[in-house]
Amino acid sequence: MGIKYKNHDQYPDAILVRDFIGEVGVHQIIESWEYLIGKNLIKDSTRGVINNLLGCDLCMDMNSFRTLISFLKKQEHLAKIKLAVICDKPETIVFPALGEKKETELQIKPFSTMDAAVSWVMDDLY
Repeated sequence: MGIKYKNHDQYPDAILVRDFIGEVGVHQIIESWEYLIGKNLIKDSTRGVINNLLGCDLCMDMNSFRTLISFLKKQEHLAKIKLAVICDKPETIVFPALGEKKETELQIKPFSTMDAAVSWVMDDLY
């Protein structure tokens, strides 16, 4: 269905939140990143992007995951910020968990709550 963007209520200059709604695939995710980069929505003050996948149906397999990671690694803006992923399904959490363990050039980490994701982005608690 789609991805909606908003600045975090408490840290509007530091955290951008992407809410995933309905069924979302890799092409929508890449288009979303291209939109954010193209519209300069990721600023120098941005410390992280929180990807809220709670309740969404992530349509991803290992091939599409590799496509996404390849895209992310090519984006200079994204290498400098934290990419938190909030998940509530085992079939979804596997992808940010793989990103955290295998993709050392990127700062990806899965979470189960918004509060934990915000703490990681802002305070380096994890």
